[in-house]
Amino acid sequence: MNNQDPLASLLVSESQTIDKVGLADLLKPYLLINKESKTLEFSGGFWELPNAERILLVLAGIKARSLILGTEDRITPSEIIKMEIAPEGSVKITLKNLLESKDIKSENSRYYLPNYKLSQVIARFKK
Repeated sequence: MNNQDPLASLLVSESQTIDKVGLADLLKPYLLINKESKTLEFSGGFWELPNAERILLVLAGIKARSLILGTEDRITPSEIIKMEIAPEGSVKITLKNLLESKDIKSENSRYYLPNYKLSQVIARFKK
């Protein structure tokens, strides 16, 4: 494909590169990844956020964990519920709403943040 094609800027890909600096800057105020247990550990500011932002951060954290520790970058609703970041019903409704709004994707009942959506999530938190 011709790199000069103005329509090329409209293309996105699941495999496009990840802005690791942006991802780290997004997550640092809200969560850390425990190297030994491979769990996400949430800090004070995280708990002040609405459920949708919490879940987006969890999915971004899962993506970061997969890049650093080689773990799966997708997560089930029950795994999110076990993190006790929101009541069970709220987690399920929020995942459904994020999926319907195309902010996240699902494959085999496992949710994830597509690489090309990361910049939008970062922008959402800079507001």
